[in-house]
Amino acid sequence: MVHGPEAALPPLPDAPLLSSLSVGDALSRRPAARRPRPAPGLPGLLRRVAACRACPTIQGYRKFAAAASGRSDTGFALVGEAPGIRSVEHGRQWTGAAGMTLRREIRRLGLDLEDLFYLTNAVKCWPAGTARSGGAPTNRSPRRSEAARCRPFLLAELALLRPRVVVAVGAVAARAILGTPVRFPDDHGRRFRVDAREVIVVLHPANASRHRSVWPHYRASLLALFAELARAAGFPVVEATAALVERQGRYLVTRRGPGQPGSGSWEFPGGKREAGESLEACLSRELREELGVESLVGARAAVVPVAVDGHPVVVHFFRATLLGRVAPREGQPVRWTTPASLGRLPLLPADREVAARLGAKSALRARRSARGGGARDRCP
Repeated sequence: MVHGPEAALPPLPDAPLLSSLSVGDALSRRPAARRPRPAPGLPGLLRRVAACRACPTIQGYRKFAAAASGRSDTGFALVGEAPGIRSVEHGRQWTGAAGMTLRREIRRLGLDLEDLFYLTNAVKCWPAGTARSGGAPTNRSPRRSEAARCRPFLLAELALLRPRVVVAVGAVAARAILGTPVRFPDDHGRRFRVDAREVIVVLHPANASRHRSVWPHYRASLLALFAELARAAGFPVVEATAALVERQGRYLVTRRGPGQPGSGSWEFPGGKREAGESLEACLSRELREELGVESLVGARAAVVPVAVDGHPVVVHFFRATLLGRVAPREGQPVRWTTPASLGRLPLLPADREVAARLGAKSALRARRSARGGGARDRCP
């Protein structure tokens, strides 16, 4: 989405209300060894887009070159709202301030947007804002009339590409694809079925970045989505889950035994996701198999990427409640420990990052309590 500096923003909820993201059933496409040829008919459509001058409200009709951006063979398309001036000047999509948020998250997996998505926009031209005297060019949000004139191009593009999953970033992109408005932030991560296509709508980073309370969790939701799609496209991304189980201010951790990678290290209980398994089902299974206890898996609290033997591993941390007593099936030591004590344990890298967040939150709550301010923080 392209926003002017004074764009009105709706209030955002607390971070736990940002929904977890899923793309449904696992896909089986593999990444191509070389860049695929454009879909038949796409070059001609892009030439017509380049020649369009239909909107009298657009100044200069600045847009990207008449060439496909990204990949057309993964089955995934990423649709923005309109080019920003920085991206147009760079000649590359999603390279403005907001776009770099998406790129930073997907690069944590060793990929870039063009590796996973075909990239396009609901409005093809840069919607210029009103620049202050002597100031740099500014962006504005696309007008509804501009999106309506460009919509046939977008729908034709998607018809030629036939993606299985479309990620619509921002309200203008979502409306152009769905034909109906969405409400952010409530619909962040919501999935829609349009014919044979799944559409996932996400809040635009230009909106989310202005709200500190949700910014880390918004970025985590992007990383989770990219990891799931990359795995579905056949990239070597391993996903794992871990449980944040809290009782009376202490967290449950287990210790890895001899012969395991990271032997002697402590970690939050969990394990690797199996093919076709949801993240929540994975965590429930791991807790049952490792600790002999049923559980209720709650909200996702953090997503942390790490490298194991040079391969990306994405660990999803969920709040969880145990429905019985812990009875370790593999004889591993278990411990209930405070957030402050977690930092003194030899933890695995992803667990260490989450433990640091828990420790910081605990210290903040203690300071607020000492001042009589209470505590409202709930997430690492």
